[in-house]
Amino acid sequence: MKPLKVYLCDLTYNTISVATDSFPLNIGFVAAYCKQKFRNQVDIELFKYPDDLEKAIRKEKPDILGMSNYPWNYNLGLTFFNLIKKVSPNTITVMGGPNIPLNDEDRTQFILKNPLIDFYVYLEGEEAFSNLVERVFEYRGNIEKMKLDPINGIVHRIDDKNLIKGLWLKRRTNLDEIPSPYLGGFMDKFFDGKLSPMLETNRGCPFTCTYCHEGHSLITKVNYFSTDRVFAELDYIGDRVPKSVSHLMFCDPNFGMYERDLSICEHISKLQEKKNYPRYIFASTGKNRKDRIAEAISKLNGSLKFWLSVQSMDKEVLKNIERSNIKLDVMTGLAVSYSKLGLPSFSEIIICLPGETLKSHLNSLSTLLDSGVGAITTYNLMLLNGTEMNTKVQREKFGLKSHFRVIPRDFGRLEQGDISAEIEEIVTSTNHMSFEEYVEGRIFHLLIQIIFNNEVFSPFFKLMKQRKIPIMNFFKKLKTEIEFSPQSLKNLVSNFKDDTHNELWSSEKELLDHVKKEENYKKLCEETLGHNLLQTYNARAIKLLPEWNNFIFEIFKDTLEYNGNDLDKQDMINEINVYCLNRLHNIWGENRTLNNPFFNFKYDISSWMNSEKELELTEFKFNSPTRIDFKFSKQQNTDISDNIKRFGNTPTGIGRIIVKMGMVSKVLRQPLVSLD
Repeated sequence: MKPLKVYLCDLTYNTISVATDSFPLNIGFVAAYCKQKFRNQVDIELFKYPDDLEKAIRKEKPDILGMSNYPWNYNLGLTFFNLIKKVSPNTITVMGGPNIPLNDEDRTQFILKNPLIDFYVYLEGEEAFSNLVERVFEYRGNIEKMKLDPINGIVHRIDDKNLIKGLWLKRRTNLDEIPSPYLGGFMDKFFDGKLSPMLETNRGCPFTCTYCHEGHSLITKVNYFSTDRVFAELDYIGDRVPKSVSHLMFCDPNFGMYERDLSICEHISKLQEKKNYPRYIFASTGKNRKDRIAEAISKLNGSLKFWLSVQSMDKEVLKNIERSNIKLDVMTGLAVSYSKLGLPSFSEIIICLPGETLKSHLNSLSTLLDSGVGAITTYNLMLLNGTEMNTKVQREKFGLKSHFRVIPRDFGRLEQGDISAEIEEIVTSTNHMSFEEYVEGRIFHLLIQIIFNNEVFSPFFKLMKQRKIPIMNFFKKLKTEIEFSPQSLKNLVSNFKDDTHNELWSSEKELLDHVKKEENYKKLCEETLGHNLLQTYNARAIKLLPEWNNFIFEIFKDTLEYNGNDLDKQDMINEINVYCLNRLHNIWGENRTLNNPFFNFKYDISSWMNSEKELELTEFKFNSPTRIDFKFSKQQNTDISDNIKRFGNTPTGIGRIIVKMGMVSKVLRQPLVSLD
C-alpha cells in the first residue's frame, strides 16, 4: 500500500524577512512520534516557508495537511486550507496549537465557524495526531466516516451546529518517549542559514498568569526531557549550524529556574568554547529562584539576558492577574550583582493591565529605572486565545476595551494571488486607564526605549543613580521639553503618536479587508503600514541621535544640576557626552570599519562604568590625556553584517537586529586605549 502522504507545517511569513525565524520544533515532535509509530506507512514532510509548501502541493497533493496555530500564522494556515480544499477536496486538514479559546462555549464557536478545519488537536499534539492517523487508515479517503465517532485529543466539526469532542489526553510525564526531531534528522533541512535552532528541555509552567497561554491549570505540572538527550541535541546542533547563524532559542517557559539547568548551561558553555556557538541565546528565564538563574546564566558568557520581569509593580494589579513578583530589594540586589559580572539584566512591563492606572504604570517604570536593570521592555496587553484574560468574565470585570492591529511582518501573498495577514487584539483602555492615557504611556515607552534601553547614555544614568536622582525625572523633563527639541525629534514623537492611533482598528474584519486591498498591501511591503512601532521608531532614532545630542545633553545637565561654573564638572560631563557619541558613530554603514572616531580623554570612563565599587568618576582620572579609539571587534562586525543580510538595514530590519542581538551594547563601538 502506498504510504500516507503527510505535510506538517509551522509556517512563517517571509515577505519582508523571515518573520518567525525559529526551527519548526513543534511539528518535528509530531512527525518523529508519528514516524516511530507507523514507520513506512507514513511519508512525512515538514514545511516552514509558504512558497515551499505551495510548490509541494502543486507537485503532489497530501492525504493530510497539518498546520500549527499561533497568533502569527493562523490566517496563513486557513489560506492554505482554502487552497488545498479547492485542488484536493479529500485532503484532510488538521490544525493544532494554543491559539484557540479557553472556555468551552467560545472554543465550540471557534470550531463551528471554521469549516476549513476538519480536525483540531488539543494541547500536546504527538499522541492526538497519531490517533487521527489511525482513524485515517481505518476510513482512508472518507472524511465523513472518520467524523462519526470521537477521536481522543481532538475536536471536530460535524456541521454548522454540531461537533464531537474526544477525551482530553493525559500529558506525557516521560518526555523521552517522544523521539528527538534533531537526532532523528527531521530538523536537518532547516539548517539553512535563515532559521535559528530551537530546543525544549521541559514542558509545563507552575505559574497561573491570566494573560499567558501557559497559565492554564492543565499544564502546571512540569515534565522533563532527560539531560542526556538535551546534551546530545545541543551537540547535534553545534555540529550542523551554519557560521552565519549565531542564535539558539529555548521554548521553556522558565529556563534556568531548575537545578538541572545549571548542567545544561555548563554544556552550552563547552559548546561555545568549542564551536563559538551560540553567541546569543533567547529564552524566557524563570519567575522564581533568581539566584539559581543568575548562577546558570553566568556560565553562558554573556549570551543570554537575565530577565527580572515584573509586568507591574502594583500589588492590586498583580493580584488581578494572579502573579507574584520577587521583592524589590532582592531584584535590585540581583541586578547589581549581575551587572558586576558584566552581564546586564532586563525587565518587562505591560500597559493596560487590569486595575493599572497611568500613575501606577509610570510609578512601576520609575521603580524599574532606578532598580539597576539594564533595559525595560514594554508591551501591550494582548488578548490571546487560550488565556483567562481573553474571556467574557475578565473583559467585563475590568472594563477591558480593545482594538485590532496587524502583527508586524506577518503578511504575504501566495503565488496564486491570495493575500494573507495576521491580526492581534490589544487592550487600549480599561476601567482604570483611558485611551488618551494609554497613548501617553506609549510615548514614555518610546523615550525609554530610545534613551535608556539603547545603553548609549548609560554613563549619564549612572551619574544620576550615584546622586540619587530618580531617572524618571529626566524622562518627564524630556517629554515636557519635546516642543523645544530639534525638528526631527519633534517629528518623530509626533509621527509615533499618530501611528499609535492609526495602527488601531475597531473591527478585525474591516482591518483584514483593508490590508488585502492592493494599494494597502503595497504599504505593508513598503513598511509604511503594519510595522512594530517601538522597534521601527527606535531604529530611526538611533540614526538621528547625533543630531539630537545637544538637546538631550542639556536635559541631562539640567536634571543633574550641572549648569553651573564648575569647570571640572563641565569637563567631566562633556567627556561623557563625547564618549557616548563616539560609541554610536556609523553603526550600520558599509564603511563602518574604515572611519573610527577617537578622542583624548582625561577620565577613564570605561573603567568607571565597569567598576564594582560605587566610586565617583573623579576617582578614575588618567595621569595624562589618553587617546581612546572607538572600534568594532571582528566578531561584532561579522555579527552585524550577518544580521543585516538576514533582516535588512531598513528601520524594521535594524529594529529586529537589535532585538536578535539581545542588547544594544552588542552593536555599539568598543572604547579601546590607543596603542599609537
